[in-house]
Amino acid sequence: MLYSLPSSRQNKFLSVLKTIRNIGTRGKLAGALILLVLLPAIFYSAYEFSSLSRSEGLIGEIYAQQLEVVLFSLNQYAWDVANSWANTINGELRNAGNTHHDYHAIFAPFLKENAGIQCLFVTDSLLAPPHMIFHETTARQHFDSHTLTGTLRSNMDAIQRLYKLQTSGYRKISSVTVADSAGVQSLALLFVGIRPDNSRLVIGIVLDAERFIREVLGQKMNEAAGDNFLVSVIKKGSDRPVYGTIAPAEVRQTKELWLFPDYVVGIRLRGQTIAEVVQERFYRNMILIGLLDVILIAGAWFIYRTVRREMELAQLKSDFVSNVSHELKTPLALIRMFGETLQMKRVPSEEKKQEYYDTIVQESERLTRLVNNVLSFSRMEAGKKEYRFVNTDLNTVVQKVVKSYEAHLVHQGFQLSTTVHNQPCIIGADPEAVSEALLNIIDNAAKYSDKEKSIRIFTGMVNSTAYIEVEDHGIGIAPKDQKMIFDKFHRVSSGLVHNTKGSGLGLTLVRHIMDAHKGTVTVKSEPGKGSTFRLSFPLEDNA
Repeated sequence: MLYSLPSSRQNKFLSVLKTIRNIGTRGKLAGALILLVLLPAIFYSAYEFSSLSRSEGLIGEIYAQQLEVVLFSLNQYAWDVANSWANTINGELRNAGNTHHDYHAIFAPFLKENAGIQCLFVTDSLLAPPHMIFHETTARQHFDSHTLTGTLRSNMDAIQRLYKLQTSGYRKISSVTVADSAGVQSLALLFVGIRPDNSRLVIGIVLDAERFIREVLGQKMNEAAGDNFLVSVIKKGSDRPVYGTIAPAEVRQTKELWLFPDYVVGIRLRGQTIAEVVQERFYRNMILIGLLDVILIAGAWFIYRTVRREMELAQLKSDFVSNVSHELKTPLALIRMFGETLQMKRVPSEEKKQEYYDTIVQESERLTRLVNNVLSFSRMEAGKKEYRFVNTDLNTVVQKVVKSYEAHLVHQGFQLSTTVHNQPCIIGADPEAVSEALLNIIDNAAKYSDKEKSIRIFTGMVNSTAYIEVEDHGIGIAPKDQKMIFDKFHRVSSGLVHNTKGSGLGLTLVRHIMDAHKGTVTVKSEPGKGSTFRLSFPLEDNA
């Protein structure tokens, strides 16, 4: 036994199938556009980015290797300078003899000849208050022996290791951080000196970091960098180089200077670097690729929208042909059926004959309206629709339309009420076209009214416009559909529409007529509560 779905459910089922089919077709179209247009652009962009990453990695290795060479040379040179200073100081101690304790007289010439030293201090193994000899450019009040003694005692373990190594015949230089009275930290190089009587002293050289870098290490940095690289030394957190001409923003790679951890050595190529050349090419290519991607995406989106719209329009046209065929078939079938019945004289009474005649006339009028709509739409699409503008009273137009259509509505069970403005609403209009627009709106109100069959028509004037308003209590229109109901072939795809046939041209013709009259058609609607359409005509422009 076959099971048959009710008509309304069949329509809903077919609508769902059509929606699924349309979604599948649009999905295939979108997938094809992505494969043909977007993926190649994305792959090329990814290739360019990975190419830049590889180039930057290679450049980073070049910088790192060169920087290691520079740092090794600087550190080696710094230690050579420190060892040279230690040898000179030990020589001065031996030449001074065992009883000479005027350290200022011993070391002042040494300090004067060697740049980058703030002061030199000497103490014994018990860390007695040290003797301090200052460079002539050093502000002496910034250092005091009490603060220095505290720093030395806190580094007692390192000093004892220096003594043990010296006892074994090996001299080592150790670095410690010392602070002046203002809390400014400096680097001190500690080593053990030996007097002629073999007594041992702790000797420290407090370095002026920036002067040491400029006057001692500067020339060596230039030699290590060679002709292809530029080198600068920059204090952490500073925006200016201590040595060199490279601004911090131009440095391509940095590394801490071993002797002075608060300073970094920065390096870059002379002129435009490889990184800058690669980046410039990369950014140029990425901009071009970006523009190409934007154009391709815009083109793909335009093609997608155009094809999708054409597909939707083709589907709408197919539905239109189906709906119009049904609309034509129904009145023709009724006219033929009742005509044949009358022809064969099978009608039992005059009252029944009159009913048949009324039905034939009504269906003929319905057929005429449908044909007129199709013809009007055809002329509109071909740009051949012509209007004859004359002074027209909207009140008169409404009364004529209601008079000709009232019997049909009453026969369908509608209550029709009309309220016209108390003054003539004179506009420049084509009365036939205005009547056609009004008839289409009334016809829609009748089609889509389900339980409460009531239609009210008003005319009025407000803000230099005259209007006709048609109010019904039908199924209403969802907000998302209200902007599309005036598009050609468009029909709302929910509710009572499934069970109501139509061509989808009525409201399109209404909008075209209103545009020709420089007017507007608006709708206020709420699903389940009905709709109100207003045709507004300007008084001044067309008067």
